[in-house]
Amino acid sequence: MSGPSSGLRRFFSCFSARSSGVAGATASDSDGDGPHGGEDLISGLPDDVLSSIVSLLPIKEAARTAVLSSQWRRLWASSPLVLDDTDLLLNNPSHVGAVSATVSAAMRAHPGPFRSVSLTCYFSDAEKHVLRRWIRVLAAKGARELVLNNIPWAGLDLLPRALLECRSLQRLRISDWRFHDTSGAPVLPRGAAALPRLRELVLSRTIIQELDLDRVLASSPRLNTLVFVLSAGVPAQVRVSSRSLRCVVFWHSVAEELAVVAAPLLERIIIQTSSSSCGSRRDGSRMRVKIARASVLQALGFLNPNHHELQIGDTVIKDGKKVAPDAVVPSVKILALSVQFGVRSKARMVSCFLQCFPNIETLHVRSIPDRGATSKNGNSEFWKNEIDSVECVKGSINKVVIHGFQWENCEIEFLKSILEGGKVLQKIYILEDKSISVSGGGVNGTLSLLASLSNGIELMILAGQDYGIWTYEVASDLSRNDPFDCLN
Repeated sequence: MSGPSSGLRRFFSCFSARSSGVAGATASDSDGDGPHGGEDLISGLPDDVLSSIVSLLPIKEAARTAVLSSQWRRLWASSPLVLDDTDLLLNNPSHVGAVSATVSAAMRAHPGPFRSVSLTCYFSDAEKHVLRRWIRVLAAKGARELVLNNIPWAGLDLLPRALLECRSLQRLRISDWRFHDTSGAPVLPRGAAALPRLRELVLSRTIIQELDLDRVLASSPRLNTLVFVLSAGVPAQVRVSSRSLRCVVFWHSVAEELAVVAAPLLERIIIQTSSSSCGSRRDGSRMRVKIARASVLQALGFLNPNHHELQIGDTVIKDGKKVAPDAVVPSVKILALSVQFGVRSKARMVSCFLQCFPNIETLHVRSIPDRGATSKNGNSEFWKNEIDSVECVKGSINKVVIHGFQWENCEIEFLKSILEGGKVLQKIYILEDKSISVSGGGVNGTLSLLASLSNGIELMILAGQDYGIWTYEVASDLSRNDPFDCLN
């Protein structure tokens, strides 16, 4: 909120200064000199506009509008509260007690509902009663969106149990917490739900056990999106059994197994890893992605043979093993792969994965640097043999996006095989690795070769691309047709 709130602070200060002493007056009431006189230029705006202005101001400035006039006092009280304590903390880094008092006062003064609340918890265990009081107020005054960040070295790390009884919540993000054991939680009546309105849950650096996650999913009948951020190995197994869930995201996170057990509405499985963080599990083994029942799954990736093992039904997909007819997911239209093209065993997994998804329309491929690979796979025969028999290349893929392209022979040969084999291919986007600088006759010759093979296919090369704009918020945005598209 720092960007818009700072601009609004200046905007509001300008007009509140001009309207000093006459706040609440209309243009017709003013006799001031000059083009505007002493008139209040802002209070004459429609109430819904004023309400939006108040909601975008930092909490102290928003509350102060109540002293301008009875109109502004009514606006602040009637506008759903937006409370973010970031500004308060930045201005009072050594006086957290004052920040806590300001937050508590704002919560008491506002009648609700609370539209969006972002809190940073800096309490010791002895002060946890303050947090419990805040959560009771959030529940009582209908908080819709909540971000609850923890500073664990302050001494409090256990998430308050009452948070999971805040029935008004629609979006919840918790960071740096340890989930409490839910086995002793009250048994809900049949058909009841602890979080009946929750649609998005983000667990960032948060420790939660398998059974507790199962209970949270079971108590959230409207949950659309589940996101793990920077979480390594806990829970060990994530079982997706939900009648409402549409998107699961592992963002620089890893588990022993992600198992889609029963998810009739699941559309997306997004897995973002890097070679340096949260790629494989701590013991070096790969994370198993197990798809049992997901009849409407449309987007999957980035699958990485170095970090992930794919299982469909009872079949584990392996290099050199023919994919069984029942080990396919025909609903997938968008597939994303991370591939170390220079390692033959890893490169072969491209065709193995493609055979599992016969109706792919968009293929994203992220090129992983070789880093000492012994085989460059830079011959056309290798890729012709790998791609030639893949049905989706010939019959359904119409768009290919290569991320992190480095102009290696193995990458170029892969592209050539796609261009030669693709019967319905319409677009190829090449996103160059931002860390390399290529020029000269070799690249120009390659471009000429690719252009000659394109035969009317749109071929676009974009330099210096990275993933700075591809965030978990973008990937999990269900309004976006392609969750891997970092160009929009």
